[in-house]
Formats: sequence, structure tokens, C-alpha cells
Amino acid sequence: MTEKTIFLKVEEDNLACAMGSGTLEVLATPAVVALMECAASGLAGEILGDEALTTVGTMISIEHSSPTPLGAEVTATARLLKREGRVFHFEVSAADKKGEIARGTHTRVSVKADKFMQKANTKFNRYTYVLFDLDGTVSRSAEGIRASLEYAIKELDVPMPDLNDYTLYIGPPLIDTFKNLVGLDNERAEIGSHLYRSYYNKRGKLLNRAYDGVEELLSKLKERGCKLAVCTSKYEPFAKEIIDILGLTEYFDAVCGSTLDGSRKDKRDLIPYAVESLGGDFARDKRLTVMLGDTYYDARGAAECGVDFIGISYGYGTVEAMKSEGASVFADTPEQVLAFL
Repeated sequence: MTEKTIFLKVEEDNLACAMGSGTLEVLATPAVVALMECAASGLAGEILGDEALTTVGTMISIEHSSPTPLGAEVTATARLLKREGRVFHFEVSAADKKGEIARGTHTRVSVKADKFMQKANTKFNRYTYVLFDLDGTVSRSAEGIRASLEYAIKELDVPMPDLNDYTLYIGPPLIDTFKNLVGLDNERAEIGSHLYRSYYNKRGKLLNRAYDGVEELLSKLKERGCKLAVCTSKYEPFAKEIIDILGLTEYFDAVCGSTLDGSRKDKRDLIPYAVESLGGDFARDKRLTVMLGDTYYDARGAAECGVDFIGISYGYGTVEAMKSEGASVFADTPEQVLAFL
């Protein structure tokens, strides 16, 4: 096949996304040019006959001889002039019921479709580095965390606080939970943290479940070429095991968590660490980084680091608490996250 013709009725919706100049009600040149380019692209695809390849337009030269009003019915035709290896040269034209309204040439080059789409998506992504909190953002983890905390507190033989409010202990560093919620000194808080981790490693981690829609979100972000990391105050080896339990390991380029010595426990420390783990330069790449989380600890860390933040309202924290740390963008579902990215 060396020729292809396609049809379009020129309507306002066709113009809204492509109008370059002229008056919207009268001139439809961009829509007509786009139609001719579409005809050439379609013909190139049929000539290639290979789903692994596509063509990219490199040059188009058009003379538009008359205005095209809204409602006009336009046909566009592309005819192959010659092919030079990967390069296709087309003659393109357009006509309405009165006759020819535009004519010119268009050049397209064949490329590998998957690599082209990956590069295109990366270029047009708002963010390159997307950092996910774990508990309450990726994973439904409250059951395992609460059970582990209850075990540690009972072993310490200290009064059991009210654990019905998940925001008091899901989000902050573990050592801070034992000091602030349970009321322990540094030494006893360290013992409590050890007891917690021992129980969590055996039983608590097995109670994690991924939120509905999270895997689909991660898959789409990977297709766009984003670099993804878990960025959590949870002990890093536990975080890696949980991601594996959830079956999400293939989607994350890095899993970044806290250390036992407390040198890396807050989001202000973890966010730069995560970006560097993804191969970025944090000082240079702040504007390309976004933190996703469900608590004010996540929002505060993002603000302290100077990166954008998307609040996750379906998690364990509250929108009000995140707003108090300057958060202003919130997603009610994993699906909504994609729109912000």
C-alpha cells in the first residue's frame, strides 16, 4: 500500500488542543495539518507492519490555501513518495467538499516503539523520582503493627496506652513511639524497639496487604519511566521483606528505610537518601522529586527537604494533620495519584 485517506469532521474539540494561530471560529489549519500527519503516520504503520516499530514525524511543510470553518468535512490523503532505509517521505493533501484546501510534504523516521514511548514518557513526566511511604500508602499494615506493639509493651510490663488511634504510632519512627506514646526513657525505648522488631519479623510483617489499585499505579509509573522508591521510617530490611511479601518488588528501584542506630529515621534524612539511591543528585533534583505519604510526618519531611508532597487520604493519618504541615494536594485513591503525577 502506498496511499491512505482518512476523514474528519472539524469540530471545536478538534481545535481546542491544537490551535496555533488564527480565530477559533474560522480557521482550522492546525486540525487539518494534524489530520494529514495522521494519514501519513497510519500509512507508515501499515508499510512497516511491525508492532515493535513506530514512526516519528521529523518535518512537515504545508501550504493551506483556504480557511476551514467548523462543521467542515475534511479528508486527508498521504502518498508514499520514497523510502530511504528508516526514513519515509510522504506527499500529503487535504480537501473538503469544495476541493483541495492544503498540500505539502511530511517526513517520518521509524524507531523502536517501546524505547520511544519510555523516553517520551520520561521527558513529559512532571516528576522523575517518586517516593512512597509504606504503611498507609502502599500497605495495609495496621494489624501487624498494633500486634507487635502490644507484644512489646506487655513484655516490658508497663501500662498499655490506647492504641485505637493509629495516627499515634503509624508514621513516626519506632523509637519515638516508645518514648512519646508509651512514656519510656531512651534505654527502655531501645529495649521496646528490639522486642517490637523481634515479634514483627516473625508474625507482624505477614499481616501486610497492598491497597487496591496500588500495583496498577506502580505499573503505570514504571511504564512512564519514573524511578520509584519506598521511603519509610520502618527498619530497612523489614521494608524490603514487606515489599516482597506484597509481591511488588519488581516495581521499585530502591527500598529505603531506617537504621538500627537511629542515624537515619526521619523523613528529612530518608528523602535525600532515597533520591540518591535512585541514582539522582538530591541538591540538583529536588524539583523532580515528589513524596507520597499519609501522615504529617511525611508532609513535614517533604517540607523540610523542599520537595513536593501528595497526601494520601485513604491511609492512617488525617488530612487536617497533613494540612498543618503545609500539604495542599490529596489523593483519595491510588488511581487519583496518577493524575497529580
